[in-house]
Amino acid sequence: MTYKMSEFTGIGQDHVSKLLDAGIENTDDMLRLWANQPNRESLATKTGIDIKQFAGFASMSRLARVKNVGPKYVEVLMAAGIDGPKSLFEFTPDSLMKRLGEVTAEKKLTSPMPTLAEIGTWFADAKPMVAAAV
Repeated sequence: MTYKMSEFTGIGQDHVSKLLDAGIENTDDMLRLWANQPNRESLATKTGIDIKQFAGFASMSRLARVKNVGPKYVEVLMAAGIDGPKSLFEFTPDSLMKRLGEVTAEKKLTSPMPTLAEIGTWFADAKPMVAAAV
């Protein structure tokens, strides 16, 4: 699924505008341009967005594409140190639920928290995607 960069609460409007100016309107654009590693620095220079922020935006884009995650849960996942499907699936649904609860309390996050049932769908629906990536 493709999401507009403006749908992510963790990306401010000023960065959304800079991304649009660079031809990045959605997650597909972000991942396509980020995949071209030799051009990452020039993209950062062109937009004035720090390369580490770009890496974060790429991570957000990868996570949002996991079925049923979307932009809604990306902030809490990123806060927990999860930066893509590979690190997401190092957890079990139960251990992920526990970790997200700890991070939400520790960092006093106000972003939505997924239910255990929702987390379970991420694992059930995405396993073929992870297996295909190996």
